[in-house]
Amino acid sequence: MTAHEPRPACRIGVTAEDLAREADRAVLYGAILAAQRPEVRIKPHLADAVADLLPAVRAYLEGEENELAAYALAYARACGAEAFLRSKRKV
Repeated sequence: MTAHEPRPACRIGVTAEDLAREADRAVLYGAILAAQRPEVRIKPHLADAVADLLPAVRAYLEGEENELAAYALAYARACGAEAFLRSKRKV
């Protein structure tokens, strides 16, 4: 975006930190989706990050109590999606 391009209304007042949290939530949502539907196609710019997070999300969703599951929960907390992740857990 150049200095002369108008910002979309949804981006006015958004900080770099807000954008980073939004990107992290997109990765988490992709990992949850991939855990629930392994055949799903993930957007190419998210695929590597989703693949990295997927084992932790899978562990959490399956009700495991280990470091991987704890990491998924910590990741969700950090990006503001803890409630969403908890709502997807089978246990």
